[in-house]
Amino acid sequence: MDLPDSLKESAYIDGANHFQILFRIMLPLSMPMLAALSLFTAVGHWNDWFAGAFFVDNLNLIRIQTYLQRILSASSLSMLSGDNRMVQEAAARQGDLKNMTVTSVKMAAVMLGTLPVLFVYPFLQKYFIKGMLVGSIKG
Repeated sequence: MDLPDSLKESAYIDGANHFQILFRIMLPLSMPMLAALSLFTAVGHWNDWFAGAFFVDNLNLIRIQTYLQRILSASSLSMLSGDNRMVQEAAARQGDLKNMTVTSVKMAAVMLGTLPVLFVYPFLQKYFIKGMLVGSIKG
């Protein structure tokens, strides 16, 4: 809605139809907005652990965020109760029980959940920068 009507009018004068105006003028100018919305939507779906916790019964099919949330809540509960069974089992598999703490498990879970978003963001960053530059040049 922020795109000026004069762009459409000048395209009509030059002989463009509705589809040409949409695909050659409006869509390229809307790419920063579409990139921002798609990134926010993708991050929202990526971080959604709630649906997996309630709708998936098979533990082999749960999403990574649901699994990480279970690790974090189990480690928090084990800290309160003094039972670090889940952390001890994971550390025993690695053979490094004395160096593994609940905090290290939490930080590893946070990194696993963050890495995919960090890999996608640089590809969408050019659209954010372009959107900021276009928005600042209005006159």
